[in-house]
Amino acid sequence: MTPAKNRGTTGESGGIRRRPGRTNRTQLRLFESAMVIMSEKGPTATTVEEVAAKAGVSKGTVYYNFGSKKSMVDGLLRYGVQLVVETIEDAGEGVRDPRERISRGVIASLRFLEGQPGFARLAVAEMWRPDGGTSEVLAQQRSVVIDKVTELIDDLEEFYETAEHPDNRSIAVAVFGATFMLAMEREMNSSSRTTQDAARAVLKIIDGYIVGPRYT
Repeated sequence: MTPAKNRGTTGESGGIRRRPGRTNRTQLRLFESAMVIMSEKGPTATTVEEVAAKAGVSKGTVYYNFGSKKSMVDGLLRYGVQLVVETIEDAGEGVRDPRERISRGVIASLRFLEGQPGFARLAVAEMWRPDGGTSEVLAQQRSVVIDKVTELIDDLEEFYETAEHPDNRSIAVAVFGATFMLAMEREMNSSSRTTQDAARAVLKIIDGYIVGPRYT
């Protein structure tokens, strides 16, 4: 399999390499600083002061970009999902075969989540809040990612015959869920599974949905 392009992937240090000017550098620095702290302490124990100190900026800069502690969590979720979507788009840029675009998007997403374990912990914490509530922001952002994956699934029909059931969005939910849980399993259980192995497992969903090539 041809490796995905570097744009939108994580570097060896875990930092995100993005196109110049595409992402606000201050927000990116704040995000990465917050994710490092959250990967060590968890989202609940992370403070605005710690994020500011880690990023080398004032608290006011954190408030300006992400708001108070409560709104900071929501802002980090939105920003992280924005990066995930951009990562998926960049990974598939210039690739004609929609299955290959999905493959590269899955690999890029896995690398992003592996490189940003704090974001994974943040998402899990918002899924299972101590008060038993559900994060409305997380639900909204989950839909943003699933919408993007659904677009990729829809594109399969350009090249392939696909099964009549289930519908494309259900396949997208399965791809999203499998990708996220494989990344979580690696983070929380220190799995030795490689990114390529995890991606192959997710692609089994797509290959089971493809009936055969589309002949025109």
